[in-house]
Amino acid sequence: MQATRSAVHALGLIAVASAACWLWTIHAPGGRSAALGYEAAQYAVAARELAEHGRLATPFALPIELALHAQPPWPLAVVQPGLVVVEAAFQRLAPRAVAREGLGLIVPFVCFLAIGVAIAWLVSSLLARYAAGTTPLERSAAAVVAGLAFLLDPEAQHLAAGGFTELPFALGLLTSIGAIASGWAPRRPLLFGLLLGVAETFRSDMLWLAPLLALAAATSATGGAGNRVRLRVFMLALLGYALPLAPWWYYKWRAFGSPAWDLSRYMLWEGTLGRSWFVLLHLPQQPALPEGVEAVRLLVAKLGRNLPGLLLALTAGPRALWIGALLAWLLVARPARALAVTGAAVLAQAALGLVAAAFTLPWPLALFPARVPLEVSGLLAVWGLVGSLEPGAMRPGAVRALRVAVALLALGWGGFQTVRGNAAARTVAAARDLPDVATLNDLGQRLDRELAAGEPVMSNLGPTLAWYAKRPVLHLALTPADVEGCRDRLALRHVVLAFRGSAQGWSGWAEVLARPQDAAARTEWNVLHERHWRSQDGFLIVWLELGAPIPQLAGGSRSEPRVAAASGG
Repeated sequence: MQATRSAVHALGLIAVASAACWLWTIHAPGGRSAALGYEAAQYAVAARELAEHGRLATPFALPIELALHAQPPWPLAVVQPGLVVVEAAFQRLAPRAVAREGLGLIVPFVCFLAIGVAIAWLVSSLLARYAAGTTPLERSAAAVVAGLAFLLDPEAQHLAAGGFTELPFALGLLTSIGAIASGWAPRRPLLFGLLLGVAETFRSDMLWLAPLLALAAATSATGGAGNRVRLRVFMLALLGYALPLAPWWYYKWRAFGSPAWDLSRYMLWEGTLGRSWFVLLHLPQQPALPEGVEAVRLLVAKLGRNLPGLLLALTAGPRALWIGALLAWLLVARPARALAVTGAAVLAQAALGLVAAAFTLPWPLALFPARVPLEVSGLLAVWGLVGSLEPGAMRPGAVRALRVAVALLALGWGGFQTVRGNAAARTVAAARDLPDVATLNDLGQRLDRELAAGEPVMSNLGPTLAWYAKRPVLHLALTPADVEGCRDRLALRHVVLAFRGSAQGWSGWAEVLARPQDAAARTEWNVLHERHWRSQDGFLIVWLELGAPIPQLAGGSRSEPRVAAASGG
């Protein structure tokens, strides 16, 4: 009998793992440049710097970074260290014949597969522990449904197909919540805290979640645990959280003067200063930020603007049912202490994630890590509510049919979203504003022929060009008028633009892209020579060689550039 239960459980996990591999391979096939995208390239170039030179630094910077650090390689002001360290290890260990571009996909794919399998394993284990009346087949079926519901999420598939950090963080968050539900967290609080700290090395979201989860672990302690024991669990969890992060905090203190400094701090002011986050990052100076009552007023107004849309995204489809069921289950089902605390923690972390996204960049994708445990818990709560009906309220066959209907709803919604998401991904991939590898390698070779080794260039291709050209790259300034402000801090002579056409370029560079042959005639742009051509994949390449730097106005810095017409691309 035990062998039969184990076989059924193993088959369920194998089915989920197989589905993960299949869904990953069909997500947006074809039509996509094989070149590293913006975020994947940011991590790849930093990992290469660590692998080859043994330093946490990067050959890519945004114009705003020049205000603190002018010369390459620049300290890490955007990326978190976790993925950098892991990718650096892959780059050191991988055979030379392996394409280095593909190494950045290993961690997201493994985490995509691991989350699906972890969900299935957790669901089966929790049902075996807390729902003794369920059969092995029922537990295995529920586990497979829950795992597939996650894998069918097109956002999960999208994140698994690129060098993003949401999936590693979501895996850490899900594992942490599972540790609370299983009772492991209060028994091993230091290790639990280390898990939280490792998750933080991939995304800084854990900064506000760690105290919440440490408190949940302490509160879930059972067996007559008193307040002193719970306080000990809480403190050890926070200590464990801090241990893997202490070197990173010291690094940021040395590099930026504060252990908490990060360029993401400017996301708070997206849409509040008359400028977008994109605008702030592409000017060569730190902006003056509001303070005091004015800052509070702006942030409260921003929260009010962004919350409704994000809440709508969080409750789309059957998600509203999952959230409502989780609330109802906590109120009426009287679950075991560990499960009750876990359910409350899941709701609380989702609320914190919602508020954090509203205060920063109000993109639905920012809610993804919080959604993973919320949707799994909600699905289990629906099944739990159905099973908690009073005897006689429904026939056993009707209860089973209702549970099957809930499973079909979860899988049907996921399948519908996958089909729609893959269609949208193929459309976006076909129009991706990124040249292919051949064009990028050609640009790198041209730069090598005309520039000294290690000489920086400015380009809208940013970290992608830094990867293929193997030289420092400063991201394109907001407008041509802002280039000289960057040159006040960094010696650069060449600007390389690569867009599908003038219509796809940044509005601040529209004139250059529309008539590149006239760039040298605009004396205020300080262009000495210009050349442009069409690459074999259809991109307009504009190469500007700049004249000698224009001296600053006497007695001060350059005047504030006009940015009303500038926008990102």
